[in-house]
Amino acid sequence: MKELVGRVALGVASFSFAPRDRSTDLATIRAGIAAGTAILDTARAYAHVDAPLYGEELAAEAAEGTGVIVGTKGGHSRVGESTWDADISPQRVRSDVETSLRVFGGERLDLYYLHRVDLAEQPVEEGVSALAELRDEGKLARVGLSNVTVADLERAAAVTRIDAVQNHHSAIGRESLDVLAWCETNEVPFFAYSPLRPSTAAPSPHLAALAAERRVSLQRLHLRALLASSPILSVVSGATRPKTVLDSLAAESEPWDAALAAAYTADVS
Repeated sequence: MKELVGRVALGVASFSFAPRDRSTDLATIRAGIAAGTAILDTARAYAHVDAPLYGEELAAEAAEGTGVIVGTKGGHSRVGESTWDADISPQRVRSDVETSLRVFGGERLDLYYLHRVDLAEQPVEEGVSALAELRDEGKLARVGLSNVTVADLERAAAVTRIDAVQNHHSAIGRESLDVLAWCETNEVPFFAYSPLRPSTAAPSPHLAALAAERRVSLQRLHLRALLASSPILSVVSGATRPKTVLDSLAAESEPWDAALAAAYTADVS
């Protein structure tokens, strides 16, 4: 089984905010794969009302024959123009996994998350138990959790091995520091989604000044700071244009030196 490699994953959530041109979206994702993206991130919920499997179908078509790892999610789906449900009951989880297997056309999914654990009425143990059974059946390679607390993780880990966690986390907001710390202690890969959307309004003037000096994007330095913050952290880029996809990937090779570390420390202190 391939390891979860690649510090910058490419997410397709942003492709689902409004109807888009499918060929353009495919070209964007393929540009990322050609440039070295090793992981794609999608979900049942990343869809349009008239295309309820858009996100998964997009990722499946783009990834076909490339060997990249695809992470997808269930227990959360779009049910209206601006409404989503959250259901991590065993019946729903198994149904969503079977649907994803049909979309990707294989016998096993690389990585499958319970999506909105924070919104579901069912206890996390119910959904995790279902995923554990599906992994034992050979239908899942890895089990993940998304939008969770440390308490959720402790309860889930008492049921089965957790292979990945995905939470909102940004360089300035650092929204999931406690969950990231749990992942470090337990050696579980952590994927930071919406890494350029801090929940705080705090600016980053020192990073902005350094970005201008180096003639690179501020977004690239934000991603680089996140990657430097933990050896088990990867970011999920929501870029929707080839240019910004490539800029996100460039964060992996951006030098992490004393000047960048000092600018980041000044902005979060």
